[in-house]
Amino acid sequence: MDTKYQYAELTWPEMRQAIARQPVVLLPFGTVEDHGPHLPLNTDNIIVEAICLETARRAPDVTLVMPLITYGLDEHHMDFPGTVSVDIDTLIHYVSAVAISVARHGFTHILIVNGHGSNASIADLAARRVVLETGAVCGAMSPNAAIDPTLAEPTFSQMRRSSSGGVAHAGEYETAMMLYLRPDLVQMDKAVREMGQIKLKYFNWDHPEPSILAWQDWWSRMSESGVCGDPTVATAEFGKALFETTVENFVRFVREFRTIPLRPRQDLH
Repeated sequence: MDTKYQYAELTWPEMRQAIARQPVVLLPFGTVEDHGPHLPLNTDNIIVEAICLETARRAPDVTLVMPLITYGLDEHHMDFPGTVSVDIDTLIHYVSAVAISVARHGFTHILIVNGHGSNASIADLAARRVVLETGAVCGAMSPNAAIDPTLAEPTFSQMRRSSSGGVAHAGEYETAMMLYLRPDLVQMDKAVREMGQIKLKYFNWDHPEPSILAWQDWWSRMSESGVCGDPTVATAEFGKALFETTVENFVRFVREFRTIPLRPRQDLH
């Protein structure tokens, strides 16, 4: 029988068997927000969930995927109709409570997998709370190259060298991924190029170029269309290349994360 890799599809006796083999539990964390006139509000959720599920499908022996947390920190996008935002304190407590439940059942390695840039600090703090309250190995990371290109190398760097499409928001990266994953939801005839992000000596909003400053403005003061980038140059072929590279690297990362030892604490007073 094939190993099940979706947490919620297991029965409780099957869950005991899963706990015994100690896979890495992935908790995908997305949002519902504007992505220009050409992409659906659910773009971040679709991308992060697809990456997690495909990673687990390829490595079911070491991976178990939880149901997606669909809403995130998005108050700065509320000027765009349809956006859903949850406040910071609620999100930290909610995300960490889900992961703490997993740790209470005996899972030792948990990853909060973020698919939305503004969730990054939330995911980090939630993961730290899990560690402090349960002692489990819990971390926060992003497999989304629009936030962190690490897992999408070298394909991501090739895009940066060959195109000015941008990865900031609803640009070439996310549009290409959606053209590959859910082309039925992409309206390329409505895609517009808008490069509204500010670039200064010490601040760069676009990814992955370094910036000394972390700052997020109201989105409607940065973009009229909801786009920061150039989605018009995106292709499904490039989306497939990005997705494949990301999943391949994510599988390797999950296997490495699983090897982090669970060391005992020491009171050194």
